[in-house]
Amino acid sequence: MIWRTDTRPIATIVLVGLCVLVFLYQLTLSGLENGRFIYQTGLIPIRLLGDANLPPALDTIPAWATTVTSMFVHSGVVHIIVNMIVLVSFGTLVEAMLGRMRYLVLYFVAGIAGGLLHSALMPTSEAPVIGASGAISGVLAAAFLAAPKMRILLIIVPMPFWVAIVLILGAHAVAIVTDWEPGIAWWAHLGG
Repeated sequence: MIWRTDTRPIATIVLVGLCVLVFLYQLTLSGLENGRFIYQTGLIPIRLLGDANLPPALDTIPAWATTVTSMFVHSGVVHIIVNMIVLVSFGTLVEAMLGRMRYLVLYFVAGIAGGLLHSALMPTSEAPVIGASGAISGVLAAAFLAAPKMRILLIIVPMPFWVAIVLILGAHAVAIVTDWEPGIAWWAHLGG
């Protein structure tokens, strides 16, 4: 593993800052306005694949651009807190290892890949996909590949990283098969 000499996690801090700023903006919106914002900025598979049109008031961002904008929008306090904890925990490691630019490329490619996989497997879905989870999954995978024997905390339980990855992938498989928490874009996590 090669470590960069400048290990200040500036890119991670900027990503967290952007997500938090967008979330703080969302908190200023009424329920209806926030719903409109989510439909404007979220990735809607049927729209991305060209089979649906939104009303003009919601169709303000090109469908292709929502593969990026959706990564900065979150559905609630728990959603953003969990995502940002995981991003800071593993993003700082990956940024130090890859350097800022390659880290940012990884982040955005993983996030876009997560959205595209979800869209490919759920092409008729009209539900907007939001959150940084696909991008963060890519960062988590990179951290795992860099240090698979590292010990981490999964929730509050210390364990080898590889055991945590097996548990996370197993939980995703169960969630997909049983349709547990249908509002979560499990395929976007795996795609990242």
